[in-house]
Amino acid sequence: FLLSSQFLVIIFISFIKQQQLISHLAHFQAHCYPVSSFVSRVKMSDSNSDSEAVPLHSPPISSLPNQDLPPASSPDYSFSLVALLFSVPALGGALFGYDIGSTSFAITQMQDANFAGVSWWKTVQSSPAWTGTIVSAGAAGALLGSFLMFLCADFLGRRTELRLGGALYAAGALLESWTARSGDWGAGLGLTVLLAGRLIYGVGVGITMHGAPTYLSEQSPTQIRGLLISLKEASIVLGILMGYFVGLVFSKTVGGWAMTYGVAIIPAVLIVALSFVIPESCRWLLLQGKEREALESLSFVFRGGHAEREFETLKNNQETAEQTQEVQGGGNRGIWDPSYRAPFRAGVGIIVLQQITGQPSVLSYATPIFRDAGLSDYATILVAVFKLVATLCAAVTVEKFGRKKLLYTGCSLMLAALIALSLSFGNTSQGAEGTILIAMFVYIGGYQVGFGPIGWLIISEVFPLSVRGQAVAVAVQMNFLLNAIVQFGVPVLESWIGLNFTFAIFAAFTAYSIYFVKANVPETKGFTLEEIEMQFTSMYRPNTSGTATQAQPLFDN
Repeated sequence: FLLSSQFLVIIFISFIKQQQLISHLAHFQAHCYPVSSFVSRVKMSDSNSDSEAVPLHSPPISSLPNQDLPPASSPDYSFSLVALLFSVPALGGALFGYDIGSTSFAITQMQDANFAGVSWWKTVQSSPAWTGTIVSAGAAGALLGSFLMFLCADFLGRRTELRLGGALYAAGALLESWTARSGDWGAGLGLTVLLAGRLIYGVGVGITMHGAPTYLSEQSPTQIRGLLISLKEASIVLGILMGYFVGLVFSKTVGGWAMTYGVAIIPAVLIVALSFVIPESCRWLLLQGKEREALESLSFVFRGGHAEREFETLKNNQETAEQTQEVQGGGNRGIWDPSYRAPFRAGVGIIVLQQITGQPSVLSYATPIFRDAGLSDYATILVAVFKLVATLCAAVTVEKFGRKKLLYTGCSLMLAALIALSLSFGNTSQGAEGTILIAMFVYIGGYQVGFGPIGWLIISEVFPLSVRGQAVAVAVQMNFLLNAIVQFGVPVLESWIGLNFTFAIFAAFTAYSIYFVKANVPETKGFTLEEIEMQFTSMYRPNTSGTATQAQPLFDN
């Protein structure tokens, strides 16, 4: 996990250095031959057609006046400190992914008479309902954790959420590992303790997945916000890969799933420790009226006078938003106010579609699905590596191509792959196994280009600050509620209608997703959170009856 976090930090710094080099080249070009000079010459040529022609070509460098170029502006934030504050949400995301990957192997091993290490392996093996319950218990706990955040996130604080999530990760992993070491327990006690551990770990997931994207969106510099939140998704994928790898290592060890789950304790403790080093979210502090603490939080990231300027900008934008709320009918509007419908529909809708298109839940059953298709366990590792590569591609291009283009690309790839999967499972013709493996690669790659990173990015950007805690909590609740339902439903649907029809259902939802993105999801690239909030607010205006009517959006929808 430490090496994985360092890997993401290296990618982050390399990307920023690349952007800095591009900035320096553009700066040099601008000072060698300013664009304004070129434009003025064009205008002179057009307005004086009868006069002597004005040369439009660039003069040679040797003919330029001998003058010192002013230095290109350096970034207004610290690379190393941004990487430090990124590390805590990244580790939280990695442990979420680790649970997905490790459970894929653990659920297979605890049904094996030779390697389960427990007396109740037959109970799990003979019941798809028990299999679905064990796998989905983590998502059920995450749903509970996100509901708790709906109630208390706005006064708990983003950093405290990350700290609490780390502590619950450690406690849940300890119980899961303990269960695997208690081989003489009966089915009742063993499954009860296992489910308790899965639920506690899941509560940690729900709290962390609420705090992580919110903290990064509120604390990151605007120009790299999309990169950081997308890299947080990459940390989830790294966690999945780590879970697959550790699960594979201990797959032939009796009771090896104890070690598979127990490994998570160490990075969970590290999250708690690092949470005492990073600052609280500046925007959350400002929302609480703690202006001095908010300025100190900004000073952790921004250099010199940039922190003061950023603070003044945030404060002015908050005052403007409050004045706009007063004009539109009062300052204490709740989360269900009609003026919040557009961002709510965009944020929660994208999370709902992220889950009901199936990919996060299918990943939990990757090992048994590949085995059913006649493929080895190494296929799972290959898919996870490909998933990571696709996520990193999305992370480094999200600020270039924007959110919507990546969503269109990802959904289109997923749709093509799901159609191929629905036609391939149950097909005994030669080459079907290869088709399944390739289609799974495309399915997972499409998700990681689109829904994977962009879903969490959208929900961290579109909600207004005054209701962001509750709104993100609702989105996370829907994420884990549907994740639990789909995780429970995959083995049940497989036994009822087969995997081919199961993938066909996911394909139908994916086709609808393309329309939904076009109709409801805005392009937020390049906007600050406050600009996004003000522009969403301007989409609605109160009418004489006190309700809200939709106005023309000010940015591309």
